[in-house]
Amino acid sequence: PVAADPSRDIDRLSASYLIALGARVVREVSDLVRRATDTGKRLATLAVDTDVCFRSAADRAAFSRELAEAIATLVAKYHDASAPGGRPHRLVVVAHPSPQTSEPKEPA
Repeated sequence: PVAADPSRDIDRLSASYLIALGARVVREVSDLVRRATDTGKRLATLAVDTDVCFRSAADRAAFSRELAEAIATLVAKYHDASAPGGRPHRLVVVAHPSPQTSEPKEPA
């Protein structure tokens, strides 16, 4: 199912897992926006959107490893589960092939 819970999906490289993550983001952020609006507060968020073109599958795999390592390093540096008043944040990073755009056909 598209609305699958990503915590139950084992294959983190599958498209269905990515869809489940996306669905969870939509559910959670929609609820947070509604609650912030109801209380007149601002919802602090961060989004990063970029494109990268890999020369090869090996480059894509190396990029994935390096990105995972960099994120793990940052999380280890800043995460403090025991911080008084600390507020947990969810970080989701996804990558998928960009949709192909069709080139306009020239008139015959």
